[in-house]
Amino acid sequence: MPAFINDITEAFFPTLGRWQDQRPLWLAGGLGALGLEIFSVLYFQSHLGLYPCEYCVQIRLAMVVIFAGAMFAAVWPKSLFFKLVGYVVSIGGAIWGLLLSARLESINVHALFTPNWFTPCRVAKVTWPLGLKLDQWWPKHFRPDGICGEDSQWFFLGFSMTQWLILTYLVILAGLFLMFASFLLQSGKKSARLSAEN
Repeated sequence: MPAFINDITEAFFPTLGRWQDQRPLWLAGGLGALGLEIFSVLYFQSHLGLYPCEYCVQIRLAMVVIFAGAMFAAVWPKSLFFKLVGYVVSIGGAIWGLLLSARLESINVHALFTPNWFTPCRVAKVTWPLGLKLDQWWPKHFRPDGICGEDSQWFFLGFSMTQWLILTYLVILAGLFLMFASFLLQSGKKSARLSAEN
């Protein structure tokens, strides 16, 4: 353990650069995102009875997109192609999830302070990317049975679910950007070394 801590503190970017060439980092990130999606179904929906709205199910899909990108990179993490596709898909999913979470938070805040407010959410209907029919294929995970801005909200440590989602997506994006920065630094050093040798 001391060697691990020393690697992180003394040579953060080179260590992260080495790690992303191996499967465990990508598998951990991807499975973490998938775990959050499954947790939302099992805990919030099945246990607490907080049914997802139109935005909620798309936020869940964004987690699945992050998972898919990480799993693609994990197939062959030393390959430039697999790694870049993994980054593009995962970062795209995280940005999409962050934007959806911020939009849902603004809807919730608006509903809280506006009496007789009409929600813009559609119940049991979502327009999915690429014409997918996820609400029909996996209704337990992706059918929106709830309404945006409902009175019944979940709070933890004074923050709402959407605020926690915003924080979660920001942490995921920060991690992905740190990984990508270490990848660029590592690639730059390799290029400089090859140029010096030639």
